[in-house]
Amino acid sequence: MNFTVRPPACSFAARTGAPRASRHPRRCERATVARTPAPPVHDMSVPELTALACGNHPHRGRAVLELIGRARTDDAATDALGELSRLPSLREDRMFHLVSLAWAAIIGLLAAATERSWATAHAAFADLDFDDRLALLTYLESTTEVAGGTWT
Repeated sequence: MNFTVRPPACSFAARTGAPRASRHPRRCERATVARTPAPPVHDMSVPELTALACGNHPHRGRAVLELIGRARTDDAATDALGELSRLPSLREDRMFHLVSLAWAAIIGLLAAATERSWATAHAAFADLDFDDRLALLTYLESTTEVAGGTWT
């Protein structure tokens, strides 16, 4: 048998006459999903952002991140993040891997670095389950080691 000769480079679908499906899901028209337009979170008030984050909306992560951005200068945003971090829906909604939206709220409160935000973050942290607190501490320690800094 001659192994230097390769078979023709055509797919099974081309050989059988079957319609060829696109390999990339975004190029396949069947895979497109109707997405809701992103709400203008920069123009929303703190109660509107809180309502958006509390609801089952696909853009509630944007609302939480906008509140995190406002927490340094707005006490209402700090209080809203403290309340949101206690919601079971935000504790279960993962941004990536183990990081939930509640964790993002707590980390954002710590990053705001005001006395009120730190007190709110510590109270929200105390309300987490033991396993969740341990996982959050492990995450914070690992990201601090990667960044080369220390928490003071």
